[in-house]
Amino acid sequence: MNMRLLSVLLITGILAGPACAATKQARTVERLGFLKDLYPKMVEGDEHAGESLLTYKNPRVAQIPPNTYKKFMLDPVLLFRGAHSKMDGISQPQAQLMADTFYALIYQEVSKDYEMVDKPGPDTLRAQVAITHLEESWPMLDVVSTIPAPMNAFAVGSMLKNVATGKPAFKGEAVIEAKVTDSQTGEVLRAGVDRRVGGKKLSAESFNSWADVYESLRYWAENGRYQLCKARQAPDCPKPRA
Repeated sequence: MNMRLLSVLLITGILAGPACAATKQARTVERLGFLKDLYPKMVEGDEHAGESLLTYKNPRVAQIPPNTYKKFMLDPVLLFRGAHSKMDGISQPQAQLMADTFYALIYQEVSKDYEMVDKPGPDTLRAQVAITHLEESWPMLDVVSTIPAPMNAFAVGSMLKNVATGKPAFKGEAVIEAKVTDSQTGEVLRAGVDRRVGGKKLSAESFNSWADVYESLRYWAENGRYQLCKARQAPDCPKPRA
C-alpha cells in the first residue's frame, strides 16, 4: 500500500469517529412499477416503527386474530426491470446473485416463526418481493470523500448529495417493493416500497462494492420478521440490527 493511500485511511479512521449504521433509510423512493395497482393506496411510513418509506396496510388486518396465519409461502425474489426500473449497468449474474441472497436471508428469518410451504393453502401468508434498483458503491472514492473539505473537493459533492437525497456520494443503494397476501384469496394485507443507502461506516467491508447492498437486504429480511412479529402481537419481537 503506498504512503498516500495509507495516510488517507489513517486520517479517515480518525475523522470517522464511532461507527454508525452500516446502512440507513433514504429520504425518498421512486415507484418503479412492481406494485403499480397499490401506489394510490400507499402513505408515508413511520420511520421510527421501522416501516417502509411508502406503505399500505389493509384496514381489515386489525380484525384478524393474531395467530391466524401459521404457514408462510415465499415466492422467488424477482428482479423487476420494468419500463422505469433503474438497474442499467448491473450484470444479470450479479443482480441474480443479490436476488438469490435476499431470498435466502428472508427465508432464514421467516422460518424461525412460520412453517415454510411452497403452495397456497389455509392459514398461509404469501410474500412477493422484487428488487427494483441496485447500485454498487465506489469503495476507494468513498474513502477519499470521507475526508472533509477543504482537504478534499470530493467531500463537498458528498455533503451536498447527502443533504439533498439522504445518500452520501459513492455509496451503494437498493430499492425493493414487496407485498404480503392471503395465499388463498390473494387479498393484499400489507405492502411497502423502501430504499436504503450506505452509511458512513469505515470497516473492512467498506472495500466490498456490494457491502451496502448486502447490508440493506439483510436489514430488510430481519425487519420483515420484526413487522410480522408485531402484527401477531407476540412479546419480545427481535428488532433488526442497524
